[in-house]
Amino acid sequence: MNNVYLIDVLWPNSKVNKLARNFFIVAIGVILLIASAKINIPIPPVPITLQTLVVLVFAASVGWRYATSSFIAYMFLGFIGIPVFATWPYAGPAFFYGPAIGYVLGMLIASFFVGYLAEKNYDRNYFKSLVIIFIGNIIIFVPGLFWLGIWYNIFSSGAADLNFTQSYLNAFDKGLLVYKYTEPIKIALTASITPLLWQYISKK
Repeated sequence: MNNVYLIDVLWPNSKVNKLARNFFIVAIGVILLIASAKINIPIPPVPITLQTLVVLVFAASVGWRYATSSFIAYMFLGFIGIPVFATWPYAGPAFFYGPAIGYVLGMLIASFFVGYLAEKNYDRNYFKSLVIIFIGNIIIFVPGLFWLGIWYNIFSSGAADLNFTQSYLNAFDKGLLVYKYTEPIKIALTASITPLLWQYISKK
């Protein structure tokens, strides 16, 4: 079973029309992204959601092609006005200069990174999975914090009273430290899911 994704074992490509299979995997990814965005703790400016967990587990399970395709489709739905995002304004072009867009773009990049390394079997061992999930979170948070600092400095309601340093201190406080308890738990949980599934499959 070398160099196959978890989805290839759970849903073999040969047993269904390839085009239909591709569509349904991408559609499932979009549905999971929307659902995980809506299950949140509304802490401004960026809420606590299940999206990082879903993004990274899905990428490890189906690979970078399906994962990034699902994420691009999800972003497109939001851009055309369907309220799929976790933060105000929830949809439309205005979201793309809102406080959360850096995290969203980071998740797209992390989908590729984790999905690509899953192709190299990094998702089958807990330690390797923990490493790629941890790095995947860094990939999400770096552009997230970078843009959040810009947003505080330019677009937030108090932007006129904030200098560059204050904007990034706010970003660090509201965009990272607020997750200091939830993210380690999500990282540990996320890293365990695909190795446990592979372990279960190997025993069948």
